[in-house]
This record gives sequence, C-alpha cells and structure tokens, in this order.
Amino acid sequence: MDDAAPFWIDSPSPELAAAPAEPPLTAYLAALGRYDGIRLREIIGALGWIDPGARPSAFAGMIADRLAEPKAVETVIGGLSPGARIALGLFALAESPAWPMTGLGHALRCLGLDPFAPVQELAAFGLVAVASRTPGEAISDPSRRIESEVAASVLHAHPGAMPAARTVLPEGEPLSPAGPVRQVRAADGLEPILRLGAVWQRVVEAPLRQTQQGTLYKRDRERLEDDPVLAGPIADALEPLPDMAAFWISLARGVGLLEAEAGTDRIVAARPDFWSENAFHLSQMIASRWLALRAWHEQAGMQQEGSTAELAWPHVRLPVLLWLATVADEAWVAVDDLSRHLTAQAEDWERASFLVEVPVPSVLRGRPTRTKADARDRSAEPASGALESLLLGVAYQLGLVRTAEEDSTGRRVVQLTPLGRYILALGPPPPPRPVFDHFLFVQPNFEIIAYRQGLTPTLIGQFSRFARWSQVGAALELKLTPESVYQGLEGGMTPQDMIDRLQSHSQRPLPAGVAEALRTWASRRDRVTYHASATLIEFASREEREQALAGWPASGPSAPVPISERILLVEDDSQIPFQRFRLAGSRDYRRPPETCLEVGPDGISMTLDLGRSDLLVDAELARFADELPPTPGRGNTPANPRRQFVITSESLARGAENGLSMALLAPWYVKRTGAEMPPAVRLLLLAGTARVPALATSRPLLLHAPSAELLDGLLQHPATSIHLGDRIGPTTVIVPDESLDAFRRVLEGLGLALTLARES
Repeated sequence: MDDAAPFWIDSPSPELAAAPAEPPLTAYLAALGRYDGIRLREIIGALGWIDPGARPSAFAGMIADRLAEPKAVETVIGGLSPGARIALGLFALAESPAWPMTGLGHALRCLGLDPFAPVQELAAFGLVAVASRTPGEAISDPSRRIESEVAASVLHAHPGAMPAARTVLPEGEPLSPAGPVRQVRAADGLEPILRLGAVWQRVVEAPLRQTQQGTLYKRDRERLEDDPVLAGPIADALEPLPDMAAFWISLARGVGLLEAEAGTDRIVAARPDFWSENAFHLSQMIASRWLALRAWHEQAGMQQEGSTAELAWPHVRLPVLLWLATVADEAWVAVDDLSRHLTAQAEDWERASFLVEVPVPSVLRGRPTRTKADARDRSAEPASGALESLLLGVAYQLGLVRTAEEDSTGRRVVQLTPLGRYILALGPPPPPRPVFDHFLFVQPNFEIIAYRQGLTPTLIGQFSRFARWSQVGAALELKLTPESVYQGLEGGMTPQDMIDRLQSHSQRPLPAGVAEALRTWASRRDRVTYHASATLIEFASREEREQALAGWPASGPSAPVPISERILLVEDDSQIPFQRFRLAGSRDYRRPPETCLEVGPDGISMTLDLGRSDLLVDAELARFADELPPTPGRGNTPANPRRQFVITSESLARGAENGLSMALLAPWYVKRTGAEMPPAVRLLLLAGTARVPALATSRPLLLHAPSAELLDGLLQHPATSIHLGDRIGPTTVIVPDESLDAFRRVLEGLGLALTLARES
C-alpha cells in the first residue's frame, strides 16, 4: 500500500466489506438473542402483551414479529419522545440499520441531545437491539441502566421501524439567518453520476480484485488512481475531494453499481439493466450512501488501513443538514454561524475520530474525557475547515446545498436545495431538469462532445452503455470504440438503438462513417457465437462425424453444432450418447501440450496419434505440412486411428509467408515429437534460402557439401539419398557416375545447383 495515497475498502463498514453483509433482520435477532429472559419479557410488556404464554427462547421472534406489523410499529413510534424519534430518524435517513453507539452518541450530542435517554427508550420498546462488541456477551436487565453496555456496542434497528420513522428536526436555539446574498451558485448534481458511470465502465472492462481484508490489489488500485476521468479535478469545485477514485468506488459499491462476485475475490459491474431501473433515483441513492459512508473523511480522505480509531466526522453529516433544515426554505445560513451553533451543542463536534473503546462518561454524559492517546489522535485531525469541505465539497457536488455570498460581509452562506430537503424527507421530489434535446456533437473520428445542460441521470446511463467516457469537465467527451459498442450489444442494445440515440440528441446529422462503423463492428460481433461452456468431440474423419450426426438422438434440447470437418460442439454434455462412441482420449487444455507426433524414417513424414492429440495441433500442422489420405498399416487401426502428414518445399514456403521460421519450428518439434527437427526438414528450409552456395563434385566423383547439416539432409531425403554412395567425411559423399544426371535434376527440383569440377 502507498502510505501517501491510502486506497482501501473499509472493513468495519458492512456495505463495503469483502464478505456479504449480514441481513438486517438476522443481525437484529442475533442481538436480541443475547438478552436475558427478564429483559425480553419487559420489552414484550412495553409492546402491550401482559403474558406472552411462551418460552423465553421464543421471545425474540415474538418481538420481531410484533414490530413487523406496520400499525403496531407506528403506534409505538408515535408514543416516543422527540429525542427518541430523532435518534430513530437518523437510522432511516442514512438507510443504515446498524450504528455504533459511539457514532450515534456523537450525532445526537451535535443535535443538542443527551444520547443515553433516547437510546434507552428505543431499546425499551425493542425498536433497536443492543449488541455488544464482544462476541457472545449477553446484555443484562435495563433496570440496572445499560450505560456501560451501550457505550461499547452496536445498535441494530428493527427493519420494520426504519420505514415507519419520520424526520424530526432538532429543537433549541434557532440558527440566525444571513442577510441578502449575491452570486448564488448551485451544482447540477451530475458530477457523481458521471464519475460513477466511468467507474462502471472501467470495471466492466476489467473486474477488480480484493484481498481478504477488503483492500484492492495494487495493480487495480493504480489503474483507477491514474485514470483521469476518475481522479481528475472537478470543473465546478468549491472545495477539493480527497481520494476521489476511492470515494467513487465506495459510492458505486454502496448503490449496487458494483457488487461482489459470489464465491470469488472479484468486484464486478452490475448488469446494464441497473441504469434503466435506477437512473431516475440515482441522485437520491448516492446521497444516502454518502450519509452512511463511515470510512471517508471530507478532508483526510479514506481511512488508513489498520487504523484502530473509529471516524467520528461521518456521523456529523446528518446533524449538519438537519440544522440547516430548521430555517425557512428561502433562508440562508452563514457557514461560520453554523460552526458556532454546533460548538454550542457539542464542543468537540469537529473531531475527526474517537477511540473504539470510549469510557462511559465520554459518550453518554457530557463532553469526552481527553486521554493521552486521544490527544495524539487529535493532533492529526483536520482544522475547522472540515465543515466547509463537507458543505462546499460533497454536499455541493451532490446538489444537496447551494451557496452564495452575504452582501454586507462577503461571508460564505449555504442553503438546502429541494433535493436536500427531499433527502431529509422534508419536502417533495425536486422538479425535473430542463430538457435540451440537442446537446451532442458527433465527430467523424468517433469522438462525441456533450454539454452538461442536456444530460440527465437517465441519459448518462444510456450513453455509458455504449460510449466510453474519456473526459469529464465543463464539456464532456465520449469515445466510440469497437469494445464500447460490443459492451452495448452485450447489454441488449442494437446498432440502430445506438444510432437513434446519437441522432436524437445531435445538433448535426450523424456522420455517415460513424453509422457505418457501428454496423460493421456489430456485424463482426454477430459472426461470433459465445458459449459459456461446451464439449468438443473430435472425429478421425469427416465421414465419421457425419455418421455420428446421422445417429444422434433427436430428443435432446439442443442439437450438436459442426464447427469443422471433424469437430462437433455440444452445449449440454448430458445429451451426448457416449454408448455409441468409442472414446480414444480426452484433453485438459490447462495442461501443457502432449507429444503426439511420430516422425518417419524419411524425416519429412509424420504420423498423428489421435489418442494423444489435441485440437490445437491441427492448426499448427496446417501452417507447414499437408495431410495425406488415410492408408492402412503403420498402426492405423479403428481402435487407434492415426493420420499422416508430409512436409514439402511448397508447404514450407506457405509457412514462410505466414512468418514461420527455423527458430519457431525447432522448439515446436521438441514439444510435439519429443525430438529435434529432422535433417531432411532442415534441408528443405535451407534450400529455400538464397544463402546456400552451389554444391561441388570431383573425381572420384565426390560431392562436397557446405556443411555436415546439409549433407545429413541429402542422405536422409528419399529423393536424393538413392543417388548417393558412401559417405567419406563430415561434408563429403561419393556420387556414382550413372546417378549424376538424375541427381542433378533432383537438386534442381529442390532449388539447389550442382557444379562439376571440370566445368569450373
């Protein structure tokens, strides 16, 4: 890991851990299961049952079933105090059923509440279950005051209580509205969706791998950190966002755009249908995931791997927004006024983190007790500008707040937007963005320039499916590539769908070359059939393959597909009539190739043993050898079919045209035949080059070869060996007089010349 740029998926955060998060109801029941019988009986009594008439082991299930009834849970919540309803509302607004008490207590104190009383009230009715951080530790009777137990615990809300909760604004001294303002600025809210669209595309191209601790592998981390679309600066930025690539990955994982692949260590992209199903609500989904993201600080970025401190700042996000909601819709609040107001509620509201194990008084009674370890932790905390980073950084980019300057003082002021009030369940859905149909320029080089004014989350999702985001700024750039088009086709789009989408939003007619390229790329893909799994059956000849097809059972769901003269593809191997076949062997292609060729005595012929061969050897032989018609003998029997090949000057010339050389052929012979390349084949290769000088003879008629290697080939090749006599040296052999003319003609046929000494 790079200490200067921490990038990790926070293991304490359930939605981002490598292992799947425990279902909320399961976690709630597990927490109730650690209660003793007396406490469970008191909760049942608080819910209105005098005598449950059941064994204590069934109490937890009875409580959960009772609170699953909408009318029952609404009645219970309606009788709660305002503080308890505020606390339960935090669970609902963050859409997080589990809160650490340290974090919830910090949030409640920022809202001006004593955290113990609301939690005790919620626990008394079973709306939240208190789970000790120590596995297996039981929670005792609440009559003894559960402060010490709650302080170091996790609170699990009943799943039925969260939908029934309502947002309750904090009470107390109101915020002072700011004066008249100028230079109002509001983000379009598209930046997170654009970046998440790019994240989705990058993970479609190459899934991410994570370790058991939830950290990304270095290669994947660097690939994302170096991507200018993910980590590049934001054009309309008032405050920078640290560790942006990690931030977008966390949000994408939280909203379901990325998901863990079952049974593997990979993070993969969601199906393209995600965009059509969720794009309309994606802004709200992203904002909710940010409110629940506990591993990222608006100034310090992602929490360091291995840190023992629990971040406190993420739990301040909701209190800040709730205090802003206490003023009128059109009122503005100065950032420094809001900072002073929060300080009046909780002096340490700006702390970045707190120790996991906090003494009871520091969480449930008054201000935190400072320790030496805590002092060292606070020394590294960001300054008071964290509030500006929260409001003018993420909240501004998400479209939750707008900002301006106060006329009289020039102070920075903020105001909740309709989307911000909607996220807090305090207002109706925000109005739709104005529609600008023609906002694209499609260029002949397949680049697309898009202006943000015309984009919507739905359109971002549609274009993300078939055009790659290459630049995100004031103007956006996309690129059409074969890979991006294939991605769109895999997601169910057609070439005409893509063309129509581009034409309907382009300010000019679509270049003819672009439309033609889309169709061409699509047609190339259409010629390829993808089988997730299949069995290949290889036959010795085309006739045997046709005989097998003729006798194939017609009752199967899918017929075998011929993919070559001797090979059938079968999708479902359970439909193969093995009883009708005589199997010569099978092949596992994860293993190295097996020796399956036997070289003949002449050096240029080879026999293929089908029992040991694989499907790749045919393509290898076709490059430089010709197959001979089947002949009986040489071990060729029905039980062990064998095929024969021969190497000629013409076949080697064909291979040379396709890049075959002696350097490539020599290791192939070792791999496939288990021996070195035969001299006869080397002869043919050398004869095909212009570097071999003419051969010479003398009386007695001696043939002097330029090298022993060449003479070895002449003595082995059947066309030349019959015209040669005894070998009398490494490079010399006798040529009988009566064979001279015939020998000369054979050499000329091979492309070699013969020069007699008397002619020189």
